[in-house]
Amino acid sequence: MRDTTKYNASCLIGNWAEDRELQRAILKDMLSKKGTGTLKLDAFRTRMAAALSDLELTKVADDPYIHFGDVVQLVHVDTGCVLAGDPADADTRTGESTCAATAAPDVRAPCPRNSLILLPYVPPKTATALEPPYDDAIVHYGQKVRLALHPGAAGDPVDSGGGPRPVCLFSKPVSTTHAARYSRQQLVGFTARTDSFDCVWTVVTPDPAQRAAAEGVEVAAGAPVLLVHCATQKPLCLEAARYPNDYGVELEVSARSALGPGLKLAMEQMAMGVQKGFLPKGEQTDNYWTFVAGSKVEALPPPSAGGDEAYSFLDGLVLELASRPGSLSLLERKLVTLENNQSLMSAEDFKLVLRQVGSQLPEDGIAALLTRYAPAGSRPGTRLDAAAFRNDLRAASTAAGAR
Repeated sequence: MRDTTKYNASCLIGNWAEDRELQRAILKDMLSKKGTGTLKLDAFRTRMAAALSDLELTKVADDPYIHFGDVVQLVHVDTGCVLAGDPADADTRTGESTCAATAAPDVRAPCPRNSLILLPYVPPKTATALEPPYDDAIVHYGQKVRLALHPGAAGDPVDSGGGPRPVCLFSKPVSTTHAARYSRQQLVGFTARTDSFDCVWTVVTPDPAQRAAAEGVEVAAGAPVLLVHCATQKPLCLEAARYPNDYGVELEVSARSALGPGLKLAMEQMAMGVQKGFLPKGEQTDNYWTFVAGSKVEALPPPSAGGDEAYSFLDGLVLELASRPGSLSLLERKLVTLENNQSLMSAEDFKLVLRQVGSQLPEDGIAALLTRYAPAGSRPGTRLDAAAFRNDLRAASTAAGAR
């Protein structure tokens, strides 16, 4: 009978010491990440708990209108799909600070990822006759607005400015680098560059024959509206393309005019004496949306000064490094070297890089920068969006004449 006691699975053969140490290193790394809450599964659970937590829609005044500072939902009229954002579904290309916007079907309750905060658009110049000023907080037809995703979707505190790291609905014309993922129409998403004109939309009435007359009229909650992108004059549209993500299978949104034949509209207007050459075509219901507001009257807290504080620390960093020739360029090279393929960097590496280039920025300044440039979907203070930081660093140094 064959003797099987001479060899068994516990025999030390090959690179047994290296294999054992590798297993110990893997276990130690897993326990370390579990203790700090940086495991992928823990991060996923935290993100989903924040994005799907219970939320109550609010309004700043007890009237039937929509106001700036209201927490609302944007619902498609025909299908009942709700516009939603996913901060974790971010564009990984260098220089892009955007995340996906979709339409979530079968929504039973408001949550941070499918709720919006209405923000006013402040033109860089004094208002003209084309942009008349409004003294109240009510949204009017023809008025330019911005729509910020509820900051609770990224785990941030809420305020009337969209949180410490606001992301607003934006759109870009179709190009070789920007297009909707599945329908290939005009791209719509959320971006952290809230000062761009790509984030500005106009609320208009669906009837093209009544748009001039409705200019300046208050927008009522529940009324069908069109959201027209100001830079491209394309309305927000619900596509039939399916968009799978972490929350299931949702629908894609884009910016385009879903035009029908318009024969009925043309005949009705011709009967009213409108010349045929001036007959506008009416959009189909793919472009029809409505604002759903809550019944609770509550004003959001005012915006914190965290963003301004971070920019002041950034300006101080630029002035400090400008006194040492070559330090700004050295900082950019080190950022590019240490960031990963998603342009992200750990907080420890960021602190190390600042000290290596000779910066004496205080710890609260570093913490403010880490909070301001925290990537979407991550806990503030743990990682840095190095691409966004480099872009602002370059802009601040150019403005200060440090280059």
